[in-house]
Amino acid sequence: MMNTMKLMRGALLASSVLLAPSAAFAQQADPEAASASNQVEDVVVVRYQYVPEPQRRTAQVASFLSAEDLARTGDSDAAAALARVSGLSIVGGRFAYVRGLGDRYSSSLLNGSVLPSPEPLRRTVPLDLIPSDLLSGIEVQKTYSANLPAEFGGGLINMSTVRRPDENFFSLKAGVSYNSEATFQDGLTHSGADQDWTGYDDGLRSMPSPLADLIATRTPLNSQSDAYIENAGESLTNSPVNVIQNTEYLPTGSFSFEAGASHMLGQLELGVVATAGYDSDWSYREASRQRVLGGIIGNDQTAAEGRFEAATNALVALSAGLDNHEVQGLVFYSHDTDKRSEITTGTDFNAPGATGEIHDEQTGWYERELTMFQLNGEHIFGDLELSWRGAYAESTRDAPYERTLRRLIDPVTGQPSYLVANSYDIRFSDLTDEATSFGGDALYNLDLMGWDTVLSAGFDTSSTEREYNLYAFRFVGGNSLPDDVRVARPDFLFSPDNIAPTRFILQELSTTNNSYTGELDVDAYYAQADVEFTDFIRATFGVRREEATQSVQTFDRFGNLGAGTVDLENDYTLPAFTGTWTFAENLQLRVGYSETIARPQFRELARSSYFDPESGRAYRGNSGLVDTEFKNYDARVEYYLGRDQFITGAVFYKELTNPIEEVQFSTSTFVFETTFINSPKAVVQGLELEYRTQFNIPGDIFFLSDRDWRFGINYTYTDSEVEAGAGDLIFDPISQSLQPAATYNLDGSVLQGTPENIINAQLGWASDQDEFNLLLNWVDDRVLQRGLSQPGAELPDVMEDPGVILDATYRRDLNYIYEGLSLSINARNLLDEDHIEYQVSEGIGETQFNTYARGRSVSVSLTARF
Repeated sequence: MMNTMKLMRGALLASSVLLAPSAAFAQQADPEAASASNQVEDVVVVRYQYVPEPQRRTAQVASFLSAEDLARTGDSDAAAALARVSGLSIVGGRFAYVRGLGDRYSSSLLNGSVLPSPEPLRRTVPLDLIPSDLLSGIEVQKTYSANLPAEFGGGLINMSTVRRPDENFFSLKAGVSYNSEATFQDGLTHSGADQDWTGYDDGLRSMPSPLADLIATRTPLNSQSDAYIENAGESLTNSPVNVIQNTEYLPTGSFSFEAGASHMLGQLELGVVATAGYDSDWSYREASRQRVLGGIIGNDQTAAEGRFEAATNALVALSAGLDNHEVQGLVFYSHDTDKRSEITTGTDFNAPGATGEIHDEQTGWYERELTMFQLNGEHIFGDLELSWRGAYAESTRDAPYERTLRRLIDPVTGQPSYLVANSYDIRFSDLTDEATSFGGDALYNLDLMGWDTVLSAGFDTSSTEREYNLYAFRFVGGNSLPDDVRVARPDFLFSPDNIAPTRFILQELSTTNNSYTGELDVDAYYAQADVEFTDFIRATFGVRREEATQSVQTFDRFGNLGAGTVDLENDYTLPAFTGTWTFAENLQLRVGYSETIARPQFRELARSSYFDPESGRAYRGNSGLVDTEFKNYDARVEYYLGRDQFITGAVFYKELTNPIEEVQFSTSTFVFETTFINSPKAVVQGLELEYRTQFNIPGDIFFLSDRDWRFGINYTYTDSEVEAGAGDLIFDPISQSLQPAATYNLDGSVLQGTPENIINAQLGWASDQDEFNLLLNWVDDRVLQRGLSQPGAELPDVMEDPGVILDATYRRDLNYIYEGLSLSINARNLLDEDHIEYQVSEGIGETQFNTYARGRSVSVSLTARF
């Protein structure tokens, strides 16, 4: 009801009826005839005839995915769906990069509220957590407007959840999936608990009470008696989390339901929408991991990894509408678990022995959860519109029993053997983000000197608090083990019989940078005017004021504070302008200028060490980072050829001051760490081209001619360059001091994370009974991590080659079996492209940093609607 009223008002403001040239000529030649003709028939030309309603209602450069688009492509989550949008690339199947800029330069909202991320290394929530079935649409805004949060670099992604249905519905969906690299293949796993398939731990991985009690009372482990320490070591869960075994990966399944209902209670219109689902999947990869320094391959390893992933999600939305007033409440829940088992073999430069052959084992359980409560309202009082929103969100990440065991290959037996002491680590970590926000907007429609004008003002206040805790332990000892014990299975090797002062002793590894807390408080308010100077010229002027304080403090579990305390306080006054000129029928020009910012993430500021199991990289933050400031220039021409048919061309230019880049350096020979720096300046410029059309196959070709065909393609070219002059300084993360930028060899280099070319294409058909789409996505090579070279030790950049990804989706109604039954088939990575990360060194050429086969995937599902 509320949305319909807004759309009608927007259409009335945007539409204009013109007299056709032929009618005008008739009036001049014969007024009486013209008058008679007009009484019979008016010839009407609508300049906005084919401009889609979302594009008509906004003055911004933006792309839209409707509920129809999401259903047509068959993507399971928001990340996969956004891969089809012009100027977007999806990294790791999870994080959206707008116009090639990193995820820190892209913001994600759910119904206008910011989502916290359960990922320690990310500011934005991984979009694969948001099932597409929960969404009614996605808007990607690429030009900034003052009513949005100021953290806007490449763009903003606003996801809208399903709302009050037009009619009651209920549906059930069940599916099964297959991957060529995993399904029906032998792979790695560990037993864990009986209910691991649910994605929820049953307490097996809880920290044992001898250690939990010490942590609760801030008591050091080494202050306890030998007997207590021995008991603490023996209390750790052993075989279920330690023993990696082979298993056959059987097909996994998914199921979900959706329901919705509307009800009139007098004049009050009530609505409810509920959806819930479960999905699981096996995957297997054998990754080639080579490490290069100074033109030498020091580490040459293969990491075989088996993963079981299970995801549960649910959403309930309630709404109540009365006349011009509507209130909505939303509860969103997402839970995702990744169970990993990995064996790494090969050579390590720093391993003892003549060959340096190692046998590493890692197991982990990574449980992520996101819960969000949201309440919002919209109210219309004639020309005055008021809206408000409030949200509370909590995201968590729990990683118990993150285990790493190193053994060496015995040169005599060829078996993995425990030949080096102190080579078994166990870590427990947990992260909690709490985000509260509240905001309101007021819009007033008026006639200002004959111009239709909307004046708006509003405020936003938000507070985000993060706490990250790491508890690290190591079994020390093992120098004088019998030969049969050295080669024993891990659970036998660290059985209670061997945990004793004479063999293995549990030791706590504690530093003042183990854990950290972070807090970000932002108060913002804005004013904006949207003015239609004529029926075809529209402009939006706005300014936003943001005041923010951000702090990060590291500490150990005893309360001792670490170095590198962060206290940032910044105020910004940020202008924004966009203009739209519809200078011909269905042809319009948009221009924009804005100033925005991007703040460093908590994890980028905290000097805590963190190991990322996804990439095998060790990370440490840089407490000297500062905000990135943007100046954004945009222009786009849009020509609408027909319904859902258009050609667009856009150019953009961005000036970045203090852009944040991810860099890698060596702490010692062939020991690497990843951190972050502020490069002095960067320029990002490029163009976007998009074409979409519909057509029919000529003639009378069976099966093809009676279908409506669609074709769409978009291309983004991005040129980026870092500028580092002679007088520029960089806060060095290693020495914790300002250093000349010239020593980093940054000037003229490509901005980290920015590909030069992105292409998305789609070809398919639709009929009354079925729908097919072929989807292609190509992202050019990009710098994944910048290598910081040191004298005599060249460290090349880590590059990523996402490759060409070809997917296909097919949906068919099976009404001849049951009215409301449909079949969906989704095939992914049909070209069998590998995931490729590489380095290029002078003298040895290309080496594989982290390369593995993705495999082809197929999922089949049945949906029954009642």
